[in-house]
Amino acid sequence: MHVAISVSSGGGMNMHAPRSARLRERLAATLILLPGPVRASRKSGRMNQGTPEGDSDLSQRHRRELLRLLLWFTVLFSVGFIAINFSVGKYGLMAIEIAVAVFAVWLLTILPRTPNLRRWALVYMVTLLSGTMFAFASPATSITVFSWILVMPVLTHLLLGRWLGGVLSLFYLVLSASIFCWRFGTTQLMDTPGSIANIVTVTACAYLFSHVYEASRERAEQQLSVMALTDSLTGLANRTQLEQSFSRAVLQRQLPLSLVMIDLDYFKRINDEHGHATGDAVLRIIAQAMREHIRESDLACRLGGEEFCLLLPSTNPQRARRLADRLREDIETLECRHEDAVLKLTASIGVATASNPTDGLDPMLHVADQNLYRAKFAGRNCVVG
Repeated sequence: MHVAISVSSGGGMNMHAPRSARLRERLAATLILLPGPVRASRKSGRMNQGTPEGDSDLSQRHRRELLRLLLWFTVLFSVGFIAINFSVGKYGLMAIEIAVAVFAVWLLTILPRTPNLRRWALVYMVTLLSGTMFAFASPATSITVFSWILVMPVLTHLLLGRWLGGVLSLFYLVLSASIFCWRFGTTQLMDTPGSIANIVTVTACAYLFSHVYEASRERAEQQLSVMALTDSLTGLANRTQLEQSFSRAVLQRQLPLSLVMIDLDYFKRINDEHGHATGDAVLRIIAQAMREHIRESDLACRLGGEEFCLLLPSTNPQRARRLADRLREDIETLECRHEDAVLKLTASIGVATASNPTDGLDPMLHVADQNLYRAKFAGRNCVVG
């Protein structure tokens, strides 16, 4: 790994962004002690907010295991229905069952490694439900085959999510009702209105319950993901999300890759002289400023205490140092007022850049940390890297 190092002095800390005016206005004003962390949703779509991107790993594992179970059920029941249809001479249905069983077996072989889980889940459900529609429309099947409509909403919601699953199941439910009316006409509806009403009611309940359950599960999962990937005080990314984002940037070849470590100088004095509530407020406001400074592709992270980190994909050493120095200057000009105290902040910053970080995140953190301590020994309030 090649790490570019240089020493510069100046007047401000940079977490990575040319947006000094708002930060200066925000912290030069009276320091506001807002309870709780700054929410990541203030800037939706940024990696630094700690929100999961698309389906999280939890969703992937959940749906992969469910699809595996359904595929095994499909294979086992298909074998049984193949034998039954063969024995009664329903060769068309038997051919459909064979095709579904073969497809399920093949899908089982690729399921553990496929990155396109939702796509294959959609193909599976369309295949399964289309085969079910064929069975509904076949004159050889009895009215009891329509009991399968009760499981459609549950399966589609669990495998595809509330929106895609909801739309797909609604389409096939309407199609099922149309096929029923086509096969049996309105006479069947008039002769057994109570039975039809029960089926409609149970199906509607299954659809609504599945939709509400999936919505609630997605919200709970998102909350757990955010909690697992963010710092509770500032709402910035934590070390776990930093590692994930670093691996993703390397995999996508977003090189050179720069890392900026920021440490607030003499921050312990703020806690000792003004209390931890004031110190926490300072950290939250700085975290919010970091969000507003960085690009969509960057990540702002709190490593602990008053130490922060920026991950800057596709950023060369010169650009990383310029960004770092601009933010350092912003921090230096701040005047944080709380009660009768006027708080002045400075920061020391270490920068590391790698053109081919094959050794992982730890070596870059080590180099950036060394440069941070060089900045401390050089008198603080400067950038080294």
